[in-house]
Order: sequence, then structure tokens, then C-alpha cells
Amino acid sequence: MIRLLGRGGMGEVHIAEDTSRDDRKVAIKLIPTDVLRDPDLEERFRRECALAARIDHPNVLPVYDYSVGARPYIVMRYVEGTDLATEVAHGPLSPQRAVSVVEQVAAALDAAHRKALRHRDVKPSNVLLEQGARRGTDHAWLFDWGIAQPITAPPITRLGQVVGTPHYIAPERLETSGSDHRADVYSLAVVLYECLAGRRPFDGDEVQVLMGHLKGEVPQLPPHVPPAMQKVVERGLAKHPADRYQSAGELAAAAHEALDEELPAPAPAPAPEPEPAPEPSRPRSPWTTPVVTGVLAGGVSLVATPFFLDPPLWSHPALAIAVALLTYAVTGNSPPPTPPEPTTKGPNPGDETRDVGSGGFPSPRP
Repeated sequence: MIRLLGRGGMGEVHIAEDTSRDDRKVAIKLIPTDVLRDPDLEERFRRECALAARIDHPNVLPVYDYSVGARPYIVMRYVEGTDLATEVAHGPLSPQRAVSVVEQVAAALDAAHRKALRHRDVKPSNVLLEQGARRGTDHAWLFDWGIAQPITAPPITRLGQVVGTPHYIAPERLETSGSDHRADVYSLAVVLYECLAGRRPFDGDEVQVLMGHLKGEVPQLPPHVPPAMQKVVERGLAKHPADRYQSAGELAAAAHEALDEELPAPAPAPAPEPEPAPEPSRPRSPWTTPVVTGVLAGGVSLVATPFFLDPPLWSHPALAIAVALLTYAVTGNSPPPTPPEPTTKGPNPGDETRDVGSGGFPSPRP
């Protein structure tokens, strides 16, 4: 023995080395001795161990050896990886990955059913995913074939012993003592639903779960799952075996086909809201536009040359009026009084220009 791998209602699982086979690593399940006290159970245990050991399938965890002695045990292949229950605990699997795992488990179940071996305990914790699963290279192994599980007690009283939890048990196993391989198909449909939704279809306390299996409707799958998958799980979880898929392979094939259905088109994006209308501008003086236009048109000359023209620009009456009106339009103040128009008058008698001679005296009048 190397170390303990896990402990459950049906015993403990240890990792060990097989000294008779080059110290290969194996998984050993130790069965409680009281499980096999009933002679009928011991015989069933022997038969099912022998059948499981004969199943040669790439998705069936091989059984190397078993014993019904003082300490019953089963020796199985050791797989480095995790179980499906741990993966689902981190959230739903993608539909593609969920279907890939279910297809492999279905292939293992069909191989067993052809040899008249029923699993009776199909659930995520009994599916091993070999290392590398997170990289999209799932290799699923189905193990723990209902071996050493008491199946002769009345259905309800043996429920806790048969599956350890009621969440995956088929309705007919609750109502009658007879069931066939289609009970495994029902359990596989529960596993498919759980992989897609991240939760089991029927949950709550034990009574609520049992009533869900017997009478409850299958809840809707999340929106990211192709709609056709809903019909697949509903048929797989049919209450009557005759209404289900008749083999695990049929269930897996229907799930694979449902992947090809397109998801509903997303709702169109809402139309953009209209832009608010611009606020109305305050009324302007009817003089504003022509005055401003006129000033802008002549602005370069107005700024650049007001004091260098002859006569000065400011002396032009039209420009003075335009500036006054512009001031009024911009500030709202009354325009300053218009400057008087310059008048033309003759020279005063003493105002005429005289030439100055070289001596600096005025030249005599002619």
C-alpha cells in the first residue's frame, strides 16, 4: 500500500504497487466484510467480478484481481487524473466536452450490457478522467460496476446502500424489484444533464429527490446549451423504461446530433437614442449678420491699417456707422452717436500755404 485515495460507503480505495507485475501501480478497493455475509451477495460479487474482469474495452477500468476472503478486495488499474464529479464541481462543462465524455461512458456501458452486466451506480464520481482533461484530451474510464453492492434487499431500504445517493437512481428501481440495463441509461441521462447544467435535475432532501425521479418534470437547461439537448435529456429521463432510449449508445448519438443545432440568434441591439435637438438661439438684431459679415470681410484691413491710410480709416463715415452697429449687436448697448460728416470749406485768408524761401521769410505775394 502506498496511500489512501478515497473513502466511501462501500469501502476504501488505496494506491498500491503490484509486486507480481513489475511494481506497477494499481488501485485496491477494500470491501467491508459485513457486505458479503449474505451467501447470495457473495455469489453475486464473485460473478460480477469475473464479468468485469472479462470486459475488454478502452473505457472500462480493468479489473485485475479480486478476493472474497477474510478481507474482500478488488484490484483495478490506477489512473492518474481526476473524477468527473470534481470537474463538474468547478462549473458546467461545455456542451461539446460533456457529450464527448458521455459518448465514452455510453460505449463502456453498451460493452458491459452485451455481457449481461449492469452497472447500477452510474454517476460522475464513478467516471475517471485521465490527466490532460483540462487540455481537451478527455479519456473517460467507467469503474465500480456495482460490485459488492447489496441488491437483494427491498428497493427503498437498500437505496442508500445501492448508490450512496438517490440522485441517479431510475424510477423503476424505486417502485419494483425488477430493472434492466435501461436503468443505467436513465442514470447516464442524469450525468449528461449535470455536466451541461452544473447541477442535478432533481435536488433537495432525499424525499424531494425521490419524488422528482418518480413524478417531477425535467428542468430547463441553461441558455448556452443547444435547445435540442433539452429533448434528449427529457427522453433519457423518461419515467417508463419503454419511453427512453433503449441503449446508452442511442442516448449518446442523440446528444451528439443535438450539438449540430444552432443556438438561437441573439436579440438585436437596441436602436440608438435620438440626439437631443439643439437649444434655440436667442434672437439677434436684424443688423447683426450683415454687419458682422461686412466687418469680417474687411477685418484684415481694419486691423492692419487703421492709422496708416490717408485719410485715416476712422474718418470714413460708413465704417464708423458699421462699428457702432457691431458694438450694439454684440453688447446690446446703444450705439454711440454718429460722428458728424466732415464738411468741405474754403481756406481762411491766412491759411494758404506759402513757400519758404532760402532765407526763411515768406515769399512776397505775386
